[in-house]
Amino acid sequence: MIARSRQLALVLTAVLAAGAACQARDHTPPAQGRPAPSATAHRGFTLVASGDVLPHTSVIEQAAFDAGGAGYDFRPMLSGIRPVVAEADLALCHMETVYGADGDYSGYPLFRSPPEVAAGLAATGYDGCSTASNHSLDDGEEGIRRTLDALDRAGLRHAGSARSAREAAAPALLDAGGARVAHLAYTFDTNGIPLPPDRPWAVNLTDERRIVDDA
Repeated sequence: MIARSRQLALVLTAVLAAGAACQARDHTPPAQGRPAPSATAHRGFTLVASGDVLPHTSVIEQAAFDAGGAGYDFRPMLSGIRPVVAEADLALCHMETVYGADGDYSGYPLFRSPPEVAAGLAATGYDGCSTASNHSLDDGEEGIRRTLDALDRAGLRHAGSARSAREAAAPALLDAGGARVAHLAYTFDTNGIPLPPDRPWAVNLTDERRIVDDA
């Protein structure tokens, strides 16, 4: 729990730092000869940040029941928070698990969630999710690929794991009110599962210097 709290704190720190920088620019005195900014200008944004989306077996079974025998539907379970999430300028979740394939889904200890989770999160109003967690490698490289593919199909941005070195190097940029926010995410560990030797960029691991440099 302490490690997960630290992980969420890192995500929030990056997001809030971006917001603070945006506000700092708003308060910069106008240059000589330029009009002062309007007092009614938009100066901030609302943020919802939540974790962990962590479907145990009982949650997966409930989603199957809610779908009435046609796949998995996570929207009913998320409906209670939709009024809050959908009203925010920017809503981010922590997608703790990777997605499985062809009905091969499981809970603890190696999580493989139905990809329909992504559609449920999008319908709830989320804009993006962090995907760096201690479960990011529960289903190897294919688990990462399936997860990010499903998030892309749902229109959700993601940060923390990657399918290519190029993707790993590009920050997830989101618009929030009048601000542009970079979403950065890292994990303290992958439960002892090593990163693929030829893909050291597959999951962002926590390193204080790297986080500062990335920000």
